Order: sequence, then structure tokens, then C-alpha cells
Amino acid sequence: MDHLRREDLPAREMGGRVGSAAIGMEGVAAVAADDAFCGYATFSPKYGTMKPHYHENEIMYIVDARDAFVRFGETKDTMNQREPLKKGEIIRARDGEWHIFEFDSEDGFLDIVAFFSVPMGHTKEE
Repeated sequence: MDHLRREDLPAREMGGRVGSAAIGMEGVAAVAADDAFCGYATFSPKYGTMKPHYHENEIMYIVDARDAFVRFGETKDTMNQREPLKKGEIIRARDGEWHIFEFDSEDGFLDIVAFFSVPMGHTKEE
């Protein structure tokens, strides 16, 4: 059994967020797995601007959020749907569904635990 603590995982900044890979691709995650990904991420304007993207099915548990929302759609040009995000919710981005996290204030943030049924590394941006 693997027992991982967020505070023990190395964090790295990426566009619009800082993340820690717990389980996933060898050399990236703390525990190598070729059949899944699980990791933490905190999104905030202080980490820069996130790019619209899509990838395989992703399930996200919202640990905490303030002034955060997700914008999504079938294509990058049709990301017209907007949903506010709150602590304790679960959201799912379907395979190939474009999405981006954004904020209504400069001190807004979104803290999640993300799950993929494939190893991470398949994100497609612009």
C-alpha cells in the first residue's frame, strides 16, 4: 500500500497553478503507475494564466475554493458554459472537453485533488 502526504510531495509551478503528482508517470510522480494518475493542484492568478486545455476523463474533488469557476465546452471556441466552484464538490471533465479555471478576484483560488484513469501526460493546449 502506498501512503502519500501532500506536504511530502515535491511541488512544481505550471501555467496558472502549482501541482504535486502523487501517483502517475515514472519520473514525474512520487509513486510510478502506468494505469492511473492522482495529484494535487492549486490554481490562482498569482501563478499566472492557465491555458484552455483538454485531455482524457478527469475527475476532480474540490478541497477548497474562493471566487473560482470553470469555463468549458466541446471546442476551445465554444467554452461558453460557466459553473461556479465550491468546496466539497466533484466535477468531471469528459474526454476531449475543453476547460479552464478562472477567477472573479485576484485573491481567488481553487484547490483540487485530480484523478485520471490513465497516467498524466496527455494534456492538449491551444
